[in-house]
Amino acid sequence: MQSFDFSVLFLCSLLFGSIIGAYFGTAEYRIRQDAPLLTRDCFCPVCGHVLTGLEQIPVLSWLFLKGRCRWCRCPISIRYPLIEGSFLLYYGAVFLLFQETPVRIPLCWFGFTAVLLAVRCRGHWRGLAKGLAVFAVYHLLFGGVFLMVCAAASVSLP
Repeated sequence: MQSFDFSVLFLCSLLFGSIIGAYFGTAEYRIRQDAPLLTRDCFCPVCGHVLTGLEQIPVLSWLFLKGRCRWCRCPISIRYPLIEGSFLLYYGAVFLLFQETPVRIPLCWFGFTAVLLAVRCRGHWRGLAKGLAVFAVYHLLFGGVFLMVCAAASVSLP
């Protein structure tokens, strides 16, 4: 794999990990509250303010907002950026470990997410089933694109 291809795929892995981590925190909260998993907007659970796109950037938004809601100034738990950062690091590490066998990468990503969601949301079976389905679709879509890019990067052009 050429260094450019490697860099692009590695950055995509990190980006996908942070996005999945951000959604994982939201999904876990919503499953435990029996709230819908797929909604148009994210919101502050204290004041109900609908978050803008800039307020939802994994890890960076929490740092920029100094761990507080921009509107009501209530603290946002540090668990959210920790989850997002953990997913970012895990997805990047899996890419580095399995870059020679890329088919394993999306499988490891989804396996990790599924096990963690099952452990964190046990007892909320209906919401857990919906959450696993949503994460499976996300991983199938991104994993498919990821594997196509890996295949294209391995073909040498004349």
